[in-house]
Amino acid sequence: MTKKTWLAGCLVAALVAAFAAGCAPETPERVSAQAEDAYAAGDYAKAITAYERLLAMHGEDATIYANLALAALGAQDTAYAKRAAEKALALQNTGPQAETARELLGMVAEAANDKAEAAKIFRGLTDAGNPEVRTRARSRLARLYAEQGRVDGALALLLAAANEAPTDAPTLYNLGALCVREPLRLRQAALDYFRQAERLLPQHARERKKARDWVTRLEANLARLRQLPPNAGDAKTCAEQLRLADEATAKKRWRSAETAARKAAEADPSSFEAALAWGRAGARNGHRDIALRAYDAALALRPASAEARAEAAQLAYDAKRYADAANYLRPLLVAQPRNRFIADLMMRILTAQRKLPDARVWGEFYLALDASAPDSYRKWVQSLPRE
Repeated sequence: MTKKTWLAGCLVAALVAAFAAGCAPETPERVSAQAEDAYAAGDYAKAITAYERLLAMHGEDATIYANLALAALGAQDTAYAKRAAEKALALQNTGPQAETARELLGMVAEAANDKAEAAKIFRGLTDAGNPEVRTRARSRLARLYAEQGRVDGALALLLAAANEAPTDAPTLYNLGALCVREPLRLRQAALDYFRQAERLLPQHARERKKARDWVTRLEANLARLRQLPPNAGDAKTCAEQLRLADEATAKKRWRSAETAARKAAEADPSSFEAALAWGRAGARNGHRDIALRAYDAALALRPASAEARAEAAQLAYDAKRYADAANYLRPLLVAQPRNRFIADLMMRILTAQRKLPDARVWGEFYLALDASAPDSYRKWVQSLPRE
């Protein structure tokens, strides 16, 4: 055996022994896998060390710096996370990687409690080219708005995110969390969102347990609040008066129509049709307070009625009862998030309340739903302040 052959044999034997001992040569692929495993396990210090080794092996790389920033965020080292995210952005300042780096800078600002800077960054990403970044930015910005009490603006952002990514679990969870806040208090909608989020979130996700807890709590709460409908009254008299109301409406005899509808509702308080007819006739006669009370009776009988909700919201808006109009409309916005007409009405309600930044968010949502909106509408929306 020659010396060269002997050395080769020794090298092969050493490598075999190293693999057997779990000491395989360090390669970028191996280090990358170690970093990902450490991050997934929540061992952020180990992940940081692995990403730093990867940079030493691979050279400067925007993706590695972005992953390093995420690991530093997990370790709550916001200063290091910011430097890594800024390095990622400097290496790749356009395209999807740049959007991810900007998102990381927003996350750093939020973790450092600089909410104004975080909101500014996330707002700039709500129309990002990368749909995943766009969805996350809307959800993150919505959470910041909700913390400020801007629930209507937050709702528009989350509905826009859910329209584009219907199975995005964090968005669904955030929608559930928003729907239980004041002044929304949309318990049934919150329950539906939390159920979807629980089904879609990973098993190990902390929010999954929170979603499950909310489902249990809301189911019990709704069971307690569930009311039996009023006992049926004089159905025959109700039907006759409704017939008279319909005849009077066809002849545009609004006073007669209102009188007959009122008598129908009084005869049978369990009749949704009678309450709705009374609300409509009262509105035609300019009796707005009476009409809104009738709509309230109709919605107590059938809370999911889209027509009753939309009509009551429009009537309250016309009566300059803007807070009431918003309360009527919010459940409908959640139930019909692609309805551009109610999105427009919500924008007008918020504008009348001088909640102009939130009005702009709803206006932008409307424009996303209706690409054929006139330029005058687009200019109006763009004239509203962002903050």
